[in-house]
Amino acid sequence: MKRSELAITAPGAAGIDPAALTREQLLGWRCALCGTLLTGDRPLGTVTLSQGPTLTTYPLWACDPNCATENAWRAAISHAAGCEACRTGECETGQRLLDVYSTAFRGER
Repeated sequence: MKRSELAITAPGAAGIDPAALTREQLLGWRCALCGTLLTGDRPLGTVTLSQGPTLTTYPLWACDPNCATENAWRAAISHAAGCEACRTGECETGQRLLDVYSTAFRGER
C-alpha cells in the first residue's frame, strides 16, 4: 500500500498530523516533532494508521532533552562558530539566538 493510501484512524499525540510523519518517525528512529535522529528520547503517545484491513499502532518518540531547546542551542552555537562579532560580545543576532535558547530552556523546567 502506498503512503498516500494510509488512513488515519486515531488522532496523533501532541497535535501531530500522522500523515506528515516519515517512516523513520513512525518507527521511532527520528523525533516525531522535529525529525532529528534520536539519541535520547521521551514518549509522546501513539498514532494508529489503517493500511487496508490492518490497523497498526505506532508509539511516537521525541527528543529528550526537549527538541526546542536542542534546536535553539544548535542554532546559537552554529551562528557563534562563524561570527566574529559574537567573539567580542557585540552580535545582536547571537544574543537573540541565546535569548531564544534561554526561553526554551526555562520553559522545559
